[in-house]
Amino acid sequence: VFRPDTTQQAVFAEVDGLVQSALDGYKVCIFAYGQTGSGKTHTMQGSNDPDSWGLIPRSLRKILRESESMRRDGWAWTLRASFLEVYNEQLRDLLYGEAGDPPKLTIMHDDAWGTVVNNVSTYEVTSMEQINLLMAKAAKQRAVGYTDMNAASSRSHSIFALYLTGVNEALGSELHGALHLVDLAGSERLDRSGATGERLKETQSINKSLSSLATVFSAKAARQAHVPFRDSKLTYLMDSCHRSGMRILVSCNQRSGGDALSRIRP
Repeated sequence: VFRPDTTQQAVFAEVDGLVQSALDGYKVCIFAYGQTGSGKTHTMQGSNDPDSWGLIPRSLRKILRESESMRRDGWAWTLRASFLEVYNEQLRDLLYGEAGDPPKLTIMHDDAWGTVVNNVSTYEVTSMEQINLLMAKAAKQRAVGYTDMNAASSRSHSIFALYLTGVNEALGSELHGALHLVDLAGSERLDRSGATGERLKETQSINKSLSSLATVFSAKAARQAHVPFRDSKLTYLMDSCHRSGMRILVSCNQRSGGDALSRIRP
């Protein structure tokens, strides 16, 4: 659990090894979780100042540096990124920029990557400038709204996905790693959020999906034969990250006086 005064550098130090695992061919998922207004989006994205970069730009900086270093050993890497949100159990492409309605997004299985989203926009990335532009574009399209607990509350779960393909022809080896950085919508108590109408529907959807995530964690911890990944779009998307051989971490942002762990603790 990270307190409000925790530095971005300290947060990244906790996940540095997991980010490296994506270059080792693992499917990695890191969640930022906490009450609305606790700073989850800042933890993930940060600001333009490199000292205040969040997990997304810091992770990409590390991966770009490491992948370039690995070229000396014969590895060639291709990195492709997507950015989407789960809003009221609907998938939205945050990087879609064409005229007209975006294509329907569906969750499907891919032999190399596990669970993926069909028809989502993906971009090859080779520099930090590209990543910063993609984050800015996604931020403009993400669903936010006013509640009594937060004047600019995220009303969706956002998922930044990076797919890594590494090829070493001399070794005859190919690796497929994935890094999912998930900014979960803030948990809210209905009696304190003041939500009505559309805001109420959003809050109920957010709390239900967070409850589904907690159920998946509990089922995995108990080694149950059946894990209900398909109870929500969020858990279905993260299916491949929960499988054996994967890497997963929940980063909790604690707001003073909050109960950030209450909904997601197994």
